Amino acid sequence: MVQSNSRTCDVKKRNSSIEFIKVISIVLIIISHVIQTLGTNNPNIPYSDYVIDISNATSNIQYLLLALLRNFGPLGNSIFFVCSAWFLLESKRSSNKKILQMILDVWVISVLLFIIVYDMRNGNLGIEMIIKQFFPTTFSNNWYITCYLIFYALHPFINIVIYRIDQSSLFRCTFVLSFLYIGCNYIVPSFFETDLILWITIYFIIAYLKFYLPRLTKNVSLNLFFAATGLIGHICIVLFTNFLGLRFYYLHDKLLHWNKNCSPFTILLAISIFNISQNIHFENNIINNISRMSFLVYIIHENNLLAYYYRPLLWNYVYNKFGYNLVVGWVFLLAILIFLFSLLASTIYKNTLQRFVIYFVDMVYPIWRKWYIKAESIVLQIH
Repeated sequence: MVQSNSRTCDVKKRNSSIEFIKVISIVLIIISHVIQTLGTNNPNIPYSDYVIDISNATSNIQYLLLALLRNFGPLGNSIFFVCSAWFLLESKRSSNKKILQMILDVWVISVLLFIIVYDMRNGNLGIEMIIKQFFPTTFSNNWYITCYLIFYALHPFINIVIYRIDQSSLFRCTFVLSFLYIGCNYIVPSFFETDLILWITIYFIIAYLKFYLPRLTKNVSLNLFFAATGLIGHICIVLFTNFLGLRFYYLHDKLLHWNKNCSPFTILLAISIFNISQNIHFENNIINNISRMSFLVYIIHENNLLAYYYRPLLWNYVYNKFGYNLVVGWVFLLAILIFLFSLLASTIYKNTLQRFVIYFVDMVYPIWRKWYIKAESIVLQIH
């Protein structure tokens, strides 16, 4: 049922079911990154005997399962963004103070890990790696964070467009963006694709669902069907690609071709999971607290130094000590250990250094804002 053009909608408070899927999402992302390390030669590591090339078609069930699980990363990213998009649509402005604190959190953690790793490796770090550690947001060391900061700053202006156009215009805009940046780009990268453009596309989809299809978002049974469709669709296309790859050499290394953030199956699954979760209401302080630290867990576990220098060491140890007979099981075990380590480090940071970051932001932001407004007024007076 289409909602009226007034676009009045009930403002829902975040509940623990939504926070829970955000916690699950960060675990899914970590699993994907663990598999990425397993399947990628690392120029910073002098050996590569532990590496498994999961991009090749295979008859090994475990390797095929790894290729399927690799999509957990795009799924976790999409769930995170959908959760944010739903609530950002109710926002009229972005918080520059929040942006500043996020940037400083990323910088402090990046520099702190640099100091620790630099000492552990006796200064054996490349100059490029050192520069990136001191400018983590500029060089997108955590691409999701950099992209989110840009999108968050832009979203009030996107909201102006969404709120001022009528239903048919919103539908047409959503359809065109979806066709280009989800449909076409899923098959072959084209039309100047970027993650930022993809997020704007998903944002328009969420806007149309929220403002004009509220009954669909509240229909748990239908969303369970959509979720199953997305999951089965991704599994089938990977299995079919593997089937063709075993028979045609040209397709033998295309198994990860569908592992994309723009996958229509992944986006459908992510939106469906969010719709289901927002219809299940419960409160749990433990889940809420873990979810609040998902940002810190993300930037710690995927820090360049830890990802490039130490995650391969974990896989090399497993390979030499235990072998890969149960490699899928090791993926989940390592992912859980990395999650717990990152959660512990996040808790320590939140209760120590982050307090100084917050104090610094509270002290500096009003001064910065005052000077910016003064500079802006001078520029606007120029004719």
